[in-house]
Amino acid sequence: MNTLFAFAFLFSLICAPIFVIWALIKRLQKKPAKKPLGKALVSAIVFVVSFIGFSATMEPVIKAESIELSIPDYQSEYDINTEIPVEISIIPEDADTRALEYITDSETLTFSESAINTGSEEGTYKISIESGNVKSNTVTVSVVDIAAREAEQKADEQRIAEEKRLAEEQLIEAEKAAKEAEERRLAEEKAAQEAKERRLAEEKAAEEAEEKRLAEEKAAQEAEERRLAEEKAAQEAEERRLAEEKAAQEEQIRQEASISSGSTSQNNTSRSGGSGNAENFNTYDNVEQQQTSDDFVLNTSTHKIHYPSCRDVPKIKPQNYSTSNQSVSELEAQGYTTCGHCFK
Repeated sequence: MNTLFAFAFLFSLICAPIFVIWALIKRLQKKPAKKPLGKALVSAIVFVVSFIGFSATMEPVIKAESIELSIPDYQSEYDINTEIPVEISIIPEDADTRALEYITDSETLTFSESAINTGSEEGTYKISIESGNVKSNTVTVSVVDIAAREAEQKADEQRIAEEKRLAEEQLIEAEKAAKEAEERRLAEEKAAQEAKERRLAEEKAAEEAEEKRLAEEKAAQEAEERRLAEEKAAQEAEERRLAEEKAAQEEQIRQEASISSGSTSQNNTSRSGGSGNAENFNTYDNVEQQQTSDDFVLNTSTHKIHYPSCRDVPKIKPQNYSTSNQSVSELEAQGYTTCGHCFK
């Protein structure tokens, strides 16, 4: 019945203004407005009657004394766009629940009579219910994007795996670089050692060369001293040779004078008819003394060295005549000197 009165009340509330406006339009058109005014009057009577009837038949409103809000199987976190079932306990149980209102600090949460939709934004939200001056307890809901978290976790795992891979590669590169550096260091040490050995060898070679040079200089100096001594000895020998040649020439002159004297005597004897010794005329002009296969002819008296072809060879006394195949230096070592005629 209360619902019928409410329907009549609403219907009359709508129709009464319509009929009044219709009557005014009729008056402006200067037409009879009795019919719309009658309908407007009927609507007004229905409005008053339905209002009185609605008020008389309306049940009394029972206000809530306490409200308890709870979430079955409560979880510490809920995924976005998830519907969370809730339980609302009101005392008294027959209290009017039409004025219940959810109170929250989120603009994304939505509510129904028995559920909360978490929306699309992450966060931690406080939720309570009010009815008039009565307020329920507050529950806290943490909303997270599980898919995003899993994706982030997966990305973190991939990042960690990539960092681990890069770290391993860097470690391998570092070990490789360290190995190469060690090899370079060993090669440099080897090269330095070889360079040191070469330097020592060069220093030793230079020292040996210096010693050799000093020895050669000493040998050259000694050779020069020997040469000077030999030149002096040669000069002295030449002086002796000249003196000996001079003495030999004087001796030869005396011999020739003696031979000349002997020859004159022999000629006189021959002419006188005696046999004599005419075959000894050329005793000191014996060219056969040049007929030798040896290298040199020696005058053992004057200690002269002659070539066999020398003009002085036939004039050597037979008792002073000798030949030799020894070298000039060996003969000079024995006190002989070269002839001034054939050794020019």
